Amino acid sequence: MTQWEHLLSNEKARNSSTVQRSVHDGRNPFEEDYSRLVFSAPVRRLQDKAQVFPLDKSDYVRTRLTHSLEVSSIARSIGSSIENKLIKEKPELNKIVRGKISSILATIGLVHDIGNPPFGHFGEAVIQTFFKEWFKDEKNQQFVNTLTPEQKADFENFEGNTQTFRLLTKLNYLIDDKGYNLTFATLASIIKYPRSSIEGNKPQDKRISYHKFGYFQSEQATFEAIKEKTQIRSGRHPLAFLLEASDDIAYSAADIEDGLKKNVINYEIIKDVLGSELNFNKPAQKELYETLEKYKNEVHSGYQGNIYEVVLQRFRIKAQGYMIESVVDLFCKKEKQILNGEFDEDIILASEAKEVRVAFKRLASKHIFSHQSIVTKELVGEKIICGLLDLFVNTVMSADRNKPKTKNGKLYSLISPNYRFICETYPYDKTSNGEPSVYDRLLLVTDFICGMTDSYALDLYQRLTGIKL
Repeated sequence: MTQWEHLLSNEKARNSSTVQRSVHDGRNPFEEDYSRLVFSAPVRRLQDKAQVFPLDKSDYVRTRLTHSLEVSSIARSIGSSIENKLIKEKPELNKIVRGKISSILATIGLVHDIGNPPFGHFGEAVIQTFFKEWFKDEKNQQFVNTLTPEQKADFENFEGNTQTFRLLTKLNYLIDDKGYNLTFATLASIIKYPRSSIEGNKPQDKRISYHKFGYFQSEQATFEAIKEKTQIRSGRHPLAFLLEASDDIAYSAADIEDGLKKNVINYEIIKDVLGSELNFNKPAQKELYETLEKYKNEVHSGYQGNIYEVVLQRFRIKAQGYMIESVVDLFCKKEKQILNGEFDEDIILASEAKEVRVAFKRLASKHIFSHQSIVTKELVGEKIICGLLDLFVNTVMSADRNKPKTKNGKLYSLISPNYRFICETYPYDKTSNGEPSVYDRLLLVTDFICGMTDSYALDLYQRLTGIKL
């Protein structure tokens, strides 16, 4: 078997199915993965999770769902282009990769954010801080002492990417504890950081795959099985580089477009930053910059709307096209090193489009993410997430959580029945009396919190604290 045949393994943890497949079903196994997920509740909940603007009531700015659809589309496009290039150079790869790389990328693009907690990436930081403080508290030491260093690090470095892997592989109960029972290739591709919470979380490391971590201790055995089947050795699955690139290409330009729509950034700032960051020695980037004025001059004189929104939409399309082309070219150029695990960089920053990505990041971090409207809602989100964590962590640690008439029993009953069933029936570890371990119970709380939409988290917090009935 070739490397690509292993990397595109369509094996699953469970081969049985509740539905007899039609003889007329022409989908490949990775398209089946997509179909299974597009109908799932976690994907639907992305509609009410923030991309940049939490709890925004407009119908224009992107939510996690619209962002994920865009990532999926870009990823599929990149995959199709790479398939064509690989097959042109090596015709024998036609049956091995045709339609498969693009299908996997479309699937993982759709679900790459389903593990994220409410209120965006700030929600991850809130969870991390909460547990760092909880582990230090003297009154919690009887529980903390049962945890291994790796288990503690899982919470202190809590990651939405890692929660996504857990959700996909375990948290959807249909038949057993295999989650959505996706193909090994799809699952391997979703792991951007194939490291434990002790091995990873080294942002200063030059190797991108060590910057965060990709699996909790509870899913280590699942990760090892996937690693063996796809033979990714100690590196990333090649398609994980393309997922990361698709995500960056989607949000880096779209965040600027949304920021302009929300009046938190203006055309002149965009033009100034791009003028200082782009490399005009590269003809494509010089041309890209010049299109700003070109597109502005082409807007019809009778147009009544904000002409800069039209300009930026056209500019976003061109910029994304340039980044996509650069990523495809570099991936094919470095294919051998990527497949052998010798390449471990951010593929956009290693490509011709590096300066475009850097310019967009600077614009967003300096002029959008720090805007008062966003910061204010993030602080509200911190209050909500910390409040819910405090309530439910105390609940799952209590001895009377299974007593319906007690306060803790009532709170415990509010946790998703699906997550409670998984925790109680398929725990990672059990105590001497057969109860889920402290580690499993803490995971139950983060499972519950991360499954919430922004609006649900706000509503539940307000009701439990008596702010509203």
